[in-house]
Amino acid sequence: MAESGMNEGLAALVADVGMGNVIDAELLEGCPVAAHELDEMDADQAARVAAHCFQTLFDHSVEAPVGLEADASAGVWSGTLDGFRFSISRDDLGDLVLDFSSAQA
Repeated sequence: MAESGMNEGLAALVADVGMGNVIDAELLEGCPVAAHELDEMDADQAARVAAHCFQTLFDHSVEAPVGLEADASAGVWSGTLDGFRFSISRDDLGDLVLDFSSAQA
């Protein structure tokens, strides 16, 4: 039962602050994918970046990162993390922005 409450709390936190996270040097600190690799990352690397950022932002260790899409030329990557969706996209300023949402959404 405690795990259900934790998952509900995590889902509420993700819904509240999961959108619009700019991937910067501070967020990437300790990430297995280096900053210079981001522009050319594949779906699996994107999942590792998203999992690292998720753990940093929400203090939740991801057990099942799955990269589903990678289009480096379009600047779009997506996948799932432990029941949450992630998408990474390039904004108008050239920054990579990471969004999380509930997989049930």
